[in-house]
Amino acid sequence: MSRERFRGSCTVPRRGYCKPGRRSCIAAQAAALLLSVSALIAVIGRAAGPRTGGAGMVLRAQDQETGQIYAEAEVKTGDRLTFEWVHSFEKIPWNEYYTVLQDGTFYLDTISVAGFGAGIPAEMDVEYRYEDGMICMDGIGSKFDRFRFFNSETALRAILLNDSDFVKGSEMPHHAKITVYTTGKTGGKTFE
Repeated sequence: MSRERFRGSCTVPRRGYCKPGRRSCIAAQAAALLLSVSALIAVIGRAAGPRTGGAGMVLRAQDQETGQIYAEAEVKTGDRLTFEWVHSFEKIPWNEYYTVLQDGTFYLDTISVAGFGAGIPAEMDVEYRYEDGMICMDGIGSKFDRFRFFNSETALRAILLNDSDFVKGSEMPHHAKITVYTTGKTGGKTFE
């Protein structure tokens, strides 16, 4: 399957079918955000060091146990961070689209999936649309301080920064404990 199949722009919001107040929607929304997204990326704590939305804010992928930095790049307010996953059971694309906020946190705008199945939210109270073979769920609006996860060379295809590779799952050790966060300090790397 080509890499382009994993990327859907998911930028144009459209009306969904889930009606506010429906018990199934409320339960699905809570379960989906808590189970689905949190199962892939557990969010804990805040990044070390000062963070500002201007010059000097750095995005970093780092090993939680060894401190090794696998990727580092300057970021600014409004930059787009995309996680490209392959669902561990369904084996279908799952993409998450975040915006970097001024305080260095991440705002979850959209999730896109190729279908529904085990652990994939089917009835969240958000706007749904179908685009380029992907079901897009817009307007999620969750805020994350950092992402902590066990890397999987097969499940994590790549993390993109403004549609360019930031780090690929294959560039980090399989099952390493990874943290992705922003900070005001660099690890001594020179930026291009």
